[in-house]
Amino acid sequence: MFKKLLQSLSDAVEFRSRIWVVHISESFLKDQSFVVNEDQFSSPLSWMKSRGYPKTMLDKVETMKRSQVLVVELGETTHQLMRVK
Repeated sequence: MFKKLLQSLSDAVEFRSRIWVVHISESFLKDQSFVVNEDQFSSPLSWMKSRGYPKTMLDKVETMKRSQVLVVELGETTHQLMRVK
């Protein structure tokens, strides 16, 4: 039981400390970049959920390691995510 409590606390701290750099490319002339810091959110992956990431992509983002890059295609846009912390 103590191990489960420690794991829950560790997971909560881990989600709060995650940071991504997200580059969204919509066309040749239109793109945006964001720094997404989960410390400002009340639940994991809130920013990605609000952007319409499907469950399969959320699962992949959830398991990303530091310095890992993931490319997500959402309709006409390409999202490139890099976990930096």
